[in-house]
Amino acid sequence: MTFATQKHRTPPAISATDVWTPGDEVEMDALIAACALVAQADGWVTPDERQRTVERMRRSPAVAVFGVQEVLLGFESLNERFDRDLEDGVAAAEAAVRRLAGRQGPSRLLVETACAVAEADGGFDAEERDVVLRLCDLLDLEPATFEIVADQGRQP
Repeated sequence: MTFATQKHRTPPAISATDVWTPGDEVEMDALIAACALVAQADGWVTPDERQRTVERMRRSPAVAVFGVQEVLLGFESLNERFDRDLEDGVAAAEAAVRRLAGRQGPSRLLVETACAVAEADGGFDAEERDVVLRLCDLLDLEPATFEIVADQGRQP
């Protein structure tokens, strides 16, 4: 079954090294950035989409580690940056994610959290998948680990 027809992914097993560090600003900023990139996957976020994403984040165990209010404030701030200048917002978000590279456990959790946020509305569309593929590329992770595959002929 190809990813395009697959309804649900099976999340990978979480290893003992896949942990967030409470208070780690690099991890928190990367998590905020990944959520914002997923929210902005189609190039804009309507107020309804933003509210749904915030609700998904409120329920995320990863967000709870860093403090829901602090993460949501960072998410709103980054989304305002996207609203002012999309390219600048993407560059800032990708830079925050890239700082997590080399930290395998948190990197895997970041991608899994991004997948969960993307899937929370019952779907995982092509634009969201492309964002997750980009996250994997930035973090040097294999997309197949997360049951994410690129369309034939497309590069992540």
